[in-house]
Amino acid sequence: SQYTNAFAITQLCGVLCAPWNGLLMDRHKGKPRAAGETEQEADLRASVLSLFLTALQCVLFSLCASTPYLPLQYLTFILQVLNRSFLYGGNAAFISVAFPSCHFGKLYGLVMALSAVFSVLQYPCFALVKGALGGDPFYVNIGLTLLSLLAFIHPFFVYMHCRNLATERAKSKTSS
Repeated sequence: SQYTNAFAITQLCGVLCAPWNGLLMDRHKGKPRAAGETEQEADLRASVLSLFLTALQCVLFSLCASTPYLPLQYLTFILQVLNRSFLYGGNAAFISVAFPSCHFGKLYGLVMALSAVFSVLQYPCFALVKGALGGDPFYVNIGLTLLSLLAFIHPFFVYMHCRNLATERAKSKTSS
């Protein structure tokens, strides 16, 4: 069908979308650092926009996928490819920035395992829609969209952490 072809073409274009998140983070890493700011702090600060955009894409994708208007699914296909590129690339980049490199493999593996666990939860959601909800996925879609709103906690927490580090640096500079 036309939608299957469109989905296949957008999946193919995922190769073109993959470097965008890295380019975005590198662009923000290139900004001048504040006095006394470490490279790790600058990298964390640069990851905030990437994390926010990834969370925003998750919510937009969830909303578009939940809307029963068929032509909107073209946008859903595009958001799915962008979101997957940002999610996997941003995840690896954040782990490499925020944690020591000796833990990268363990943490990345843990995140992939958690991803698999959540993927397994698709079956109970599908069974709920087919059984108790009588084929109407409206409430499951609302629940998953609300759950995806929790993704905004991560960029907010990283932003607050960077701000607290800058405040502590400023206090120690004025006291000495």
